[in-house]
Amino acid sequence: MDTAIEYFFGTGDGALTHWTSQADLDLTGDGTLDAVALDFDGDGLIDDAMWDSDGDGVADRVVLDLDDDGTPETRFADGGRGLWELDAPSGEAVPRQDALDTDGDGVPDVVLMDLDGDGFADTHRPVGVSADTGSSTRGAGGGPSAR
Repeated sequence: MDTAIEYFFGTGDGALTHWTSQADLDLTGDGTLDAVALDFDGDGLIDDAMWDSDGDGVADRVVLDLDDDGTPETRFADGGRGLWELDAPSGEAVPRQDALDTDGDGVPDVVLMDLDGDGFADTHRPVGVSADTGSSTRGAGGGPSAR
């Protein structure tokens, strides 16, 4: 079953831009797609996500990997203006993902995923392909550099 997640962005003036994208990331590691992978900074890495942590179909967390090390350090919630400016609890489990360049061409091509947080990769997938569906996520769903 495809799971669509709604999310909103704004500039603070009251106008919101509404997006709906298919969930393509499992942030909790429970086998359920619960987030939309995004590349906010345009570096080609799936290091940011809009997360529907409560399963209601609307993103309630933005999860950011600010230093591109594969570990999301920061979570924010939206205060209702699409700015995602409120600190969110950090106790929520988010698996680590590391993109690797395995063929030496300077471009990451495989993502290792530590789903249980033990520090060892549990699975892998090609860059730009959803771990759970095997389908390409490049450009799917629109939004800021949605992947």
